[in-house]
Parts: sequence; structure tokens; C-alpha cells
Amino acid sequence: MKKTGLWMAAILLSLQVSAQEKVKVSSLKEESSIVYTMTHPLHTWTGECKEVNSVILTDASRSAVYQVAVSAKVASFDSKNANRDSHMMEVTEALKFPNVTYVSSSVTLDGEEFTSSGTLTFHGVGQPVAVKGKISKEGGKMTFSGTFNLKMSLFKIDPPSLMGVKTEDDFKLEFKIVYQ
Repeated sequence: MKKTGLWMAAILLSLQVSAQEKVKVSSLKEESSIVYTMTHPLHTWTGECKEVNSVILTDASRSAVYQVAVSAKVASFDSKNANRDSHMMEVTEALKFPNVTYVSSSVTLDGEEFTSSGTLTFHGVGQPVAVKGKISKEGGKMTFSGTFNLKMSLFKIDPPSLMGVKTEDDFKLEFKIVYQ
């Protein structure tokens, strides 16, 4: 009897796994982006990454999302100021820690909104993060977008300085990720 129960559980598990599909981020670079915003007492700026790699695990009808994984190279963020980008790479030790990644542990869809909990790894430090945002479906594509705030100190990064004055520890991440 126990063997039958284990056998049935294995069949159900394989059916569940086979009903899931991996959906990759759109290959069109102008569609997906991650943008950071930082503030210094003298000014505020943004840096944008268009080279976003991501995959979601969803059901065939795309009505449920089981997991999300996102990765971007720190060096691919462009603030339109080469000196600032170079300094940011130095401060974040981008040669030693080249990627910023997010891997979800849970994803909940509720109409046009989603909530995802997971681990954001930046500068080699993983931190639990809860992300909320909007989801839209159009033309066979799914788009996840949202904004959340972080602190550099959570990732053991000393905020960069300009003219001896440090930037704010808080920074904002805004994302728009389009899946085909």
C-alpha cells in the first residue's frame, strides 16, 4: 500500500512539473529594463540597464507564476556619465561581484497586481526582499513592473561620495520586465 501511495505521489508530482513552462525575458532590449535612482545633496540621477536576463516558471495558461529569477550585470547600468559609472563599479566591486540577482521563493498574482518574496543578491550579499507591482498581459507577452527601495548598507556597500559628501544610503529600483 505504501508503494502505491509513493508511486501515485511521484506521478502527481511529475504531472505538476510537466504542466509548468519556463518563459524567458523578451529578446528585444528596448522592452525590459532595470533603473536605479540615487540622490546626493547636489543632484539626483538614474542609471539604466537594458540587458536584463530573466525567466519565470508559469503554468501553460500563464494564470499562475511559481518562480521568478532575474539577473543583470552591474557594469551594464548606464547613468549617461562614464566617470560616475566607473566610480559606481569601483564602489560596488563589480569585477568581484559582477551581477545583481533576484530569485523568488513565492509569487502571488491577484488580478493586475503581484507580490513576490525572495532573495536579492548584490555585492555578494543576499537579502530578503518583498516586491509588489503590476502585471499586464498583451499580445502574448507578460509584463511585470514595479518600484521598491533599498539601502546600500544592507549589501555592505559604503555609499559613494562627491566632493567629500556621501550619497544617501537609500536608493530606488524600478523595473519593467517583459516575457514572451
